[in-house]
Amino acid sequence: MNPTVDRLIARVRTRLAKTPLPRFFAWWGRELLACLPPRWREFLADRSETLLIGREGEALVVWRERGGQISEHGRIDGSQPAEVQTAQFRQLRGAIDDANLRSVYCIDRSRVLARVLSLPAAATDNLTQVLGFEMDRQTPFKADQVYFDSRVIGEDTAGRTAQVELVLMPRAQLDAELAALPAGIAPFDGVDAWSAAPGIARRRVNLLAADKRTQRRDLRLPLNLGLAAAALLLLVLNMDESLANRAATLDAMRVEVDDAAKQAKQVAALRKSLTDSIVGANFLADRKRKGPTVVGLIDDITRRLPLDAYLERLQIENKQVQIQGQATEAAKLIALLGASPCLGNPGFQGQVQPDPRTGKERFQVNAELKECELQPNAGSAVPGKPDQGSKDVAAKAAAAAQVAAKDEKGKMQPEPAKPAPAPAQSAPTPAKPLPAPRNAPNAQGKTAAPPPRERAARKEP
Repeated sequence: MNPTVDRLIARVRTRLAKTPLPRFFAWWGRELLACLPPRWREFLADRSETLLIGREGEALVVWRERGGQISEHGRIDGSQPAEVQTAQFRQLRGAIDDANLRSVYCIDRSRVLARVLSLPAAATDNLTQVLGFEMDRQTPFKADQVYFDSRVIGEDTAGRTAQVELVLMPRAQLDAELAALPAGIAPFDGVDAWSAAPGIARRRVNLLAADKRTQRRDLRLPLNLGLAAAALLLLVLNMDESLANRAATLDAMRVEVDDAAKQAKQVAALRKSLTDSIVGANFLADRKRKGPTVVGLIDDITRRLPLDAYLERLQIENKQVQIQGQATEAAKLIALLGASPCLGNPGFQGQVQPDPRTGKERFQVNAELKECELQPNAGSAVPGKPDQGSKDVAAKAAAAAQVAAKDEKGKMQPEPAKPAPAPAQSAPTPAKPLPAPRNAPNAQGKTAAPPPRERAARKEP
């Protein structure tokens, strides 16, 4: 892989290691594994293995490292020919069923130089370059004379400095030792040093140069990149599908709202039509119920007019009542008509003019027709006036008819005189009563004046 990419990946891994995420995921993984049955835990456990090769005298010792546990796997006699050593090593390696099995050459701890340095925490992002500059100051060697590697073993509480362990070995010694090994055993994936006795623990550094390591194709990085791209693609598709579903739902809701609005308009139109029909059907009944009857209005006006007044014309139109007639004192009629529950704001139209033929005042009164309830035969509504029922009504109508007849004829029609009785026994002969006029409204809602009738004259003794 490109060294620039390697340095970039190493820098990212270093920064990630400083965060609490690795510890959190490690704890989370252990807790999840603890919830599984033992067989499942064994199946999902880390199966990666590493072969550790080291020298003890003339013999080559092969250790098997798995899950942090190191155990001896076999020994190869170094006095045998190189072909035999290579065959034995391949046999030991073939006994482990792992296609990605790694091999690391481990050196005794006494042959390497290890030193702990205190460096700024920012230097851990690029330790190789920093240690290359500090090599001649921290060790008796220059950077080009040794193979070196480092690892961060701790940080202070403030996070400003880091404790770095530097492990190095002269290039000449390591090259000579690797060249002495059989050709079938090399190349290695790395060169490490024991941190204690051989077969106990190793420092987990890699002193081998990058160009001398086994070239392996790391499938994890392309796989992780592919999974990340697939996850991003699925996320985009999910968001697009979500937006499409929302748009479809919105369109469906708009259609439903439009349908509901149309139905609401139709219901409103039907309700208005029904209301108009009901109002039209009840119009006449409402007018009859809210307004007074013509007979009742005439009866009320008749009761309130004095005996010396009579009507010539009564007109009801558009809730306006127009009264024309004659009276001895027309000014008193406004107060009498104003007390009627069916007439409002009575007033004269024009001037009151005297009639020279009758000696009365001719008037025209306009008033508003109000809603009222009348009882024609309930008695007089004028205070201080005696209640005579229908007889007074008939008498008033007869008097009004006689006065109207007099105006038309210009003179009175007296009845034939009867023989005068003795003075002691003389008595006035009462006039023959006339029937009450029929004041019925015509088709236009107008009420005509009663027809003229002659008044019977009484003969005085």
